[in-house]
Amino acid sequence: MRLFVALEIPATVTTTIEQVQRQLKRSIRADRWQPVHNLHLTLHFLGEVEESSVPHLCADLDIVSRIIPPIQLSLGSFGIFGQPQKPRVLWLGIDGNRPSLSQLHLLLGKRFDLHEGVSYDRRPYSPHITLARNPHADVLPLPLHEWQDAMAAQIQTASWQVKRVALFRSELRPEGAVHTVIHASELSGT
Repeated sequence: MRLFVALEIPATVTTTIEQVQRQLKRSIRADRWQPVHNLHLTLHFLGEVEESSVPHLCADLDIVSRIIPPIQLSLGSFGIFGQPQKPRVLWLGIDGNRPSLSQLHLLLGKRFDLHEGVSYDRRPYSPHITLARNPHADVLPLPLHEWQDAMAAQIQTASWQVKRVALFRSELRPEGAVHTVIHASELSGT
C-alpha cells in the first residue's frame, strides 16, 4: 500500500488556502491544483509499503508522539520547487514552531530506519503545503513576492495548533488521489 505520514490541516486554514488558490487562478494556470480536501503537511512520504509493516509504523507514530508536545504552526511564504522558468510545484511554506516540527520529522525518520523495507526521502526537510503542480503563466518567473505582499494579511492570520500526527494511505485513482487516515497519534510530549 502507498503510505505517507503527515499533519492534517484544520478547516479554518484550508478555507484560507482555498481563497489563496482562487486568487492565484486569476493570474496563472496549472496542470493540477491541489484539491482542498487533500491538503496536508507531509512529514515523510513512504511510498509502497508491505501491509505487514503497518503495525510497526503505527507504533512508531505512537512512540514519537509521546515525546513531542503539540506544535503551533502558521502559513508562511510562497515558494516553488523546480527552476524559476519551469516550476514543478507551487507551495506555501510553514512558519511557527519550526524547531519542534523538524524534531518530529527527525525522530520519525530515526524510527523508520529501524524497519527493513521502509524507505523515505532523506533530503533536508522543507515543510510546505502544495498548492499546484506544474504552474505556468504568460510571464515567468512567477511573481511570488508580489503575491506575498498582496495576500499577506490573509496568509498571516492562518495559524493552528497541531495536536496529532497521522499515517495516511494514498490511493491513486483516475479522478485523483484519495487520502485516508489509517492511524493517528496525539502529540502529548512535554
